[in-house]
Order: sequence, then C-alpha cells, then structure tokens
Amino acid sequence: MYHAAITAIQPDRAVCAGLDVSVTDLARPLHLLAIGKAAHTMLRAALSWCEAHAVTVAGGVCISHEHTAASLPPGFVTTPGDHPHPGEASATAAMALKTYVHTHVHPGSAAVVLLSGGTSALIGAPAGALMAAMYRSSCSLLLRSGLDIHAHNALRRQLAMWGNGRLGAALQDAGAAVTVLAISDVPGDAPVSIGSAPCIATPVSVAVNEAILHATSLTEPERVLLREALRIAAPSSVNGRSDSVHHLVSSNLIAREAVAAAAGETWRTIVIPDLLVDDARRCGEMIARHLVEARETALVPTLFCWGGEPVVSLPATAPPGGRMQALALSAARTLHEAGVDAAHGITILAAGSDGRDGATDAAGAVVDGSTWATIGITGHDPAALLAAYDSHAALRAGDCLIPAFASGTNVNDLVIALIEPEAHR
Repeated sequence: MYHAAITAIQPDRAVCAGLDVSVTDLARPLHLLAIGKAAHTMLRAALSWCEAHAVTVAGGVCISHEHTAASLPPGFVTTPGDHPHPGEASATAAMALKTYVHTHVHPGSAAVVLLSGGTSALIGAPAGALMAAMYRSSCSLLLRSGLDIHAHNALRRQLAMWGNGRLGAALQDAGAAVTVLAISDVPGDAPVSIGSAPCIATPVSVAVNEAILHATSLTEPERVLLREALRIAAPSSVNGRSDSVHHLVSSNLIAREAVAAAAGETWRTIVIPDLLVDDARRCGEMIARHLVEARETALVPTLFCWGGEPVVSLPATAPPGGRMQALALSAARTLHEAGVDAAHGITILAAGSDGRDGATDAAGAVVDGSTWATIGITGHDPAALLAAYDSHAALRAGDCLIPAFASGTNVNDLVIALIEPEAHR
C-alpha cells in the first residue's frame, strides 16, 4: 500500500498536465528551474513535454539532494544541495542559481520553476547582509522549535536568499514570465509555505514574527538570535510582488487516495481528512489509542490512513532521527500499554513519502503491539530512548525500520494502519 502511494505521486504525469495548462506561448524560449527532492524527475518530465511540443528550451538548473549521472541538454547547470540542514553545498547551489538567472535569463523569455519538497534547505543561503553562520544557526533552531510547518516557513522564508518571492522577482527583473509547478510537501498545500515561497512575496510584520517566536519551545537566548537574524535580513525583502502563476500538481491527498485504492475490496478503508500537524509523539499516541478503540468494534479488516507533517521539539543534543520514527515508537508504547489482547492485530506503518525520515538511513518504521517488548528484550530501554529522542536506535534494535530510498518526490508523511480482527487473521 505504501509502495502504491509512492507510485501514485511520481511527478511525471503531474508535470506534463501542469505544463499543458500553464505554457500557452510555445514560441518563447523556456528556462526550466528544477529545485527539490523531485527535481530530476520533474525536469526529465518537463524536457520530454517540451520536446513533444517543439518548445525551445534555453537551459536551466537542477538542484536536488543527490548527485546524478543523468545527462542534461547543453545549457543546464546541475548541483546538489544539503538536506535537511543547509550547508556549504546549499550555499553553492544558491549561488549557481543566482549566476544562471543573472547571466542567461533575458527579456521575452519564460521561466517554469519546478518546486518540490526540500527546496528550502537545498538552496538555503542567507538573505541580504545576514551572515552564513547566523543563517545556519537560525535554520537549526527552527528545525527543533516545535513550530508547525506554516509558522516555521513564515520565519524561514524571510531569512533565505531565494525565499519570500526573491527568486520570482529576480526572474521578472530579468524579463521572464514566471510560472511555478509545485509538488506540495506542506499540510493544506498553501503555496506560500512550499519551498519558502521563492516566487511569492508575502510581507510578515514584526508583531507576527514576535508572536511566532513566543510560540516556540526555544530558550530566550535562542529567540534573541532568531530575532536578530530576522532584523538583519529584513532590508532584502520583496514587498507586494506576486506575479508568478502557481499550479499545484501533486499532494499528500493523492497519496492517501492511492493507499485506499491499493487496499481494494479486502479492507474497509478510512482515509482521515484531518492532517497530522501536532507533536509527532503525541500523534503516535493519538493514532494508537484510536486504533485500540476501533478494534473493539471492528468486524472486518480495516485500514486507516493519515497524512501530514508532525513536528518534533528537539534539544540541541538530540541524536539523528525522524518525525515518523518518533511517531512510530510512541505509538508502539501506547499499544504496549493497552495490553496484548487490546493491541492484537494492529499494525502501523509510518514513513516519509520521499523515502527518507530525517537525517537517518530509514524511510520510517513498522510497529505493532509486540514492538515495545521486543526492543526491551534486546537489552535496550525503549522508554529511555524515546525520552532521549533516539527513536532510531530503539526501532533499529527492534528490527522495525524501513530502509531509506529515493522516491523522487515528497508530499509529506504517511501513516497506514491495519486492524485485523481475530476471525480474519
């Protein structure tokens, strides 16, 4: 079912459908700027579409999280960035994008920006006079701030060289008409929260920034650092310019609907409309409790599917981990506490749609009512590891991890849960 969801959100068809409705002047030379974890896949699809429609491709850029040996036509620049923490590679990618726009984009051309998950980090570089060290420290703080993705992005896009409409403005200043085709990796699919809004300028007031800062789980000295970074970056803002046309071409809902389709008639399928946006560990507890209650009355095999992007408030010393692993281990604890009989027949898969969960070698994990005890049998203390934000070590000990892979796209996380009543096991 997870594989079916990954297959359904592959961007090939979505990109071609988006180009069908967005590129109406086929005579204009076209620049293709692909940025994100799905950059290579989206770019290949766009190039195929252009060839089929005899559109002249002037060149472009391809910035993703992985190196590729795939050949690109002349005039293309390809370079990897860092993810999830922007570093030197991201700064290099951001400068390569700047050089391309200023050197190759001319009046009378068109630019299609192909956005997907990870864009913020992959071209993460400081805006204006903000220094690299302060920018990267700010990004690290935001990643463990406990903010939901919309509040997180409201701050992050102000700090980034290409965030908050700056890329769109640069392309328009060079004389290009700009269209964005986006694969949403944010709950609710708001364009302003995708990729730090490189082609949408949305002013954020000091008062709003302050309210967001006070909603974080950070210390006051950490808030002071973020406040100062926002102040330094502010003069580089692009105000009131949002001429770029945006098209959403893929989303988490499509992935969830694919899970339901893959279940077929064997399972009674319930796709949960409410998105997961709370703390990952609380989401795990909520899901497990929901399943235990549902099992009491389940007469047929039942599938539940959630989507979204939970958050994790991390201490600075936290080991590598991921949202879905934290969710899975927390759910395993709740199933264990419910008792063997109550949790019998419940299985939960929690994984990222990009094939990677945080800075780890896992895409996510699969747990059930026996997982918590199994981890304990290996000599590890799952409660201590969960409290220390080391769900990765616990789930590895329990042999629960789904190995990481490159899905070619990203539309947030998926949680697929199965309830198998005793009569059907």
